[in-house]
Amino acid sequence: FKIFNPRNRGINKVVPGKGLPKNKSALTQEKMGKVPGKSPIISFDAVTSRSTPTDPTGVAGPNHYLNAWNSAFSIFDKSGNRITPPASLSSIGGEFTNETLGDPIIVYDQFANRYIISQFSDTPESFLVAISRGPDPVNDGWYTYRFSTNGALPDYPKISVWSDGYYVTTNKNTNTASTSQVIYVFERDKMLVGETAKVISFPLPGINTNGFYSPAGFNAQGNELPPKGNSPIIYMQDDAWAGVSEDHLKLWNVNVDWNSPGNSTIQESQDLGAANGVSPFNATFDGGSFVNLAQPGDSPDVDALQAAMMYMTHYRRFANYNAAVMNFVVDVDPTPAEHAGIRWYELHQNTGGGPWSVYQEGTYAPDKSDRFSGSIGIDKEGNIGLGYTVLDDSPAAPIYPSIRYTGRYANDELGKMTVVETSMVEGNSPDPSSRYGDYAHLSVDAADGLTFWHNAEYFSGLDRKNRVSAFKLAPDFGNDVGIIALVNPINSSLSNTEQITVTIRNFGSNTQTSIPVSYSVDGGIVINETFNGILEG
Repeated sequence: FKIFNPRNRGINKVVPGKGLPKNKSALTQEKMGKVPGKSPIISFDAVTSRSTPTDPTGVAGPNHYLNAWNSAFSIFDKSGNRITPPASLSSIGGEFTNETLGDPIIVYDQFANRYIISQFSDTPESFLVAISRGPDPVNDGWYTYRFSTNGALPDYPKISVWSDGYYVTTNKNTNTASTSQVIYVFERDKMLVGETAKVISFPLPGINTNGFYSPAGFNAQGNELPPKGNSPIIYMQDDAWAGVSEDHLKLWNVNVDWNSPGNSTIQESQDLGAANGVSPFNATFDGGSFVNLAQPGDSPDVDALQAAMMYMTHYRRFANYNAAVMNFVVDVDPTPAEHAGIRWYELHQNTGGGPWSVYQEGTYAPDKSDRFSGSIGIDKEGNIGLGYTVLDDSPAAPIYPSIRYTGRYANDELGKMTVVETSMVEGNSPDPSSRYGDYAHLSVDAADGLTFWHNAEYFSGLDRKNRVSAFKLAPDFGNDVGIIALVNPINSSLSNTEQITVTIRNFGSNTQTSIPVSYSVDGGIVINETFNGILEG
């Protein structure tokens, strides 16, 4: 077993007994949605490894799925067939030669039709980036770059695409993140043509951390780049931490000036708290430790991946607004018996820019099982997909680390994941270590803007496997209406005049009316009725 990158952390800054909520939040979704989930379009094991952890990451471009782990990569077609066998990250060459420290991240810049592979280095401390010379990662070759990170290892780096640069957030200088260089921006325009590129770095003024921390940049996707400037960085602030008086989301705006780098700025932009629609949350487990969630049997407790905006935070432009979706793990149980759930957000912004507002928030914890290591995305129709890991140490119904998804449609009730939880793969073994993940990665297919591709870690014996699954919420047909629930009666001795109520849903893209509905009881006469209301597509 090779242990990769024990994560850096500073002095524990959790204040015992401090923080809200003290009771279970009314925001918590305690029941699963009723909309049937679709089985994954495709699901396959991308790698078997004993790297601890594997750091699964991957994206779908027009014709390929490129994935990486500690510390190698491989390329598949979009039917799950491997095109290139696993190869060390060092085989990329250039600045990657002899470099295998890991923490890889894969990004697809669909505005330029390029793939990006990154990892960090300690020889010297720096960030390595390979960018494909064209849209074909198999044949087009790579430009490679090394960017210095000011004499400190850029731990847990996460990369995102914006109009004026590639933005990287790091878990670095944990005790001095408000004054030290922890956010990096690489000169995208130069990198796309293989020219010498600059790097500009920033602190996060006003940030509070609990030692380990992981903010997020907004990753642009879709057909339209955001305007240059005011690139957002976001991080949660838990009132259980020292220096934080209220649970909130904190945003910064970064403005880079590549002609005069010294004129580049970062500034605190917004604090979204209770007055702005952010409900209290408890994002701290076991005082901030890395050993949290119980597995079946005598296996070690696993890391809940707390204090991290889970990768990625997706940004997409719509006709009348801009949207960003994000998630992080929370403890939904105020008692010492921890219960991991996923707090998720959709933020909106006026198309002309300006402040962000909370359009909706939710905490997904539909039963007693733990859910964590989430990754969230939004498709071009505004539907949201959420992949995550499920774990349960119950002797009666144990669940080893398993990968599932849920989601919601753009017009569904706000704050709810309405899609029935659907399995991507069920684990059959425990994690042999407390290290898990350290992250998962959900992306939206650049070819259709609708298909979600998710990559996460599960176990078979001592092996760590990365499962890639693709699923879609958007309708496949124009006309598709079905019954999703029997409302009443649930349990009754039926009379000849019994009123029966069902819920029907429009799964198609076309608006429907005059919908025929038929049913029978115990194989008896078929009853035909018509729903004359309107169901929007």
